Amino acid sequence: MTGIEFLENYRQMFARPDIARPIAAAFVARLRDGGTPLAMVLLVQHGTGSFAVAGSATGAFGLAAALSRPLHGRLLDRLGQRVLLATAAANSAAMLAFVAAVRLGAPPPVVVAVAVLIGLLLPAQAAALRALLPDLAGERLRPAAYAVEANAQELTAISGPLIVGVLVALLPPGGALAVLAVVGFAGTVWYVTAPAARAWRGTGFVGPRRSALRAPAMWTLMLAVASISVILGVVQVALPAFAGDRDATHLAGLLLAAFAVGSLLGGSAYGAGQWRSSAVHQLRVLLLVVAAGVAVLAVADGMALMTGLALVAGLGMAPAFAVTFLACDAIATAGRAAESFTWLGAANTAGFGLGGTLAGFTIEWAGPGAAFVVAATVVLTVAALLWARPDALRAGT
Repeated sequence: MTGIEFLENYRQMFARPDIARPIAAAFVARLRDGGTPLAMVLLVQHGTGSFAVAGSATGAFGLAAALSRPLHGRLLDRLGQRVLLATAAANSAAMLAFVAAVRLGAPPPVVVAVAVLIGLLLPAQAAALRALLPDLAGERLRPAAYAVEANAQELTAISGPLIVGVLVALLPPGGALAVLAVVGFAGTVWYVTAPAARAWRGTGFVGPRRSALRAPAMWTLMLAVASISVILGVVQVALPAFAGDRDATHLAGLLLAAFAVGSLLGGSAYGAGQWRSSAVHQLRVLLLVVAAGVAVLAVADGMALMTGLALVAGLGMAPAFAVTFLACDAIATAGRAAESFTWLGAANTAGFGLGGTLAGFTIEWAGPGAAFVVAATVVLTVAALLWARPDALRAGT
């Protein structure tokens, strides 16, 4: 494959405004999602002097966001993508109320309650875009579109905190969160007013509707997503712990950045390719790839080697997530596409939290290397299930 052929999928996709605009607008809107936790921590710690209150607020925000995802997805399926506009406006108002509450010295329970409100009102922007992409991209460009979406997920997680760091240095306390509120709403307006988003219709409230989780295949797919996200949770804890053991805590960000760059490179390569095998087969192979990648991190004995291995370990992450999006598109219950994608988001959050917890206990017991092995074991277990049951992700099962 030549370089020109390698990039042809992306050239065709971004040459079409009907695809490029929703992807770009959704990325802008989701900068709010990536930066809000850090902005909340810094604001609350500055206002109260307590990391305990800051942690409680961000934890409550994350839990509320995860629990409300399926409800937002259901609303998208029934009302169409215009519902994002109302939730984004309410979410931005709640973010500004949070700034006011902290600046005015509200009691910690009030601060935490407003954080819960922010999470409950967080728009399901990712699910909306993922439900929109299949009709826009068509069969041939769909892998490239989902690969771009997987990379965008990674980029918002990286860019959001970086933007917050700059804003905190330039603005008074609370300014960063206020800017994120405005940017998030502006991005949503840009997205919802795109012709493709306006044309996407919900199914309404008429007639009986099957649950998005009625199909056992969705539970299997959620298990696969959760296992991949366990790796994310583990590396977020274990890589800084590895650096700390070598008196190089200041370089922990470098290790995490190397892992993220690897994911971006892998996602870009996946989206540019032409894949003849089914999404289910690709997922089974990619689970083995990501498990091997994180397991190899256990052999690193220095910062230089770990940086290189972290980059390699990240290569399979974005492709694995992109394939789960393809699989979800294939098995989602009719009329429940957006809700199905929000359940994947919930599985992602659960896996990430489980990974962080496993890493914390394992590092205390046996060190960072053991945490990487535990993560690999979790993914290999799910991979074994999919290899033993090739029909487990078949639509209708």
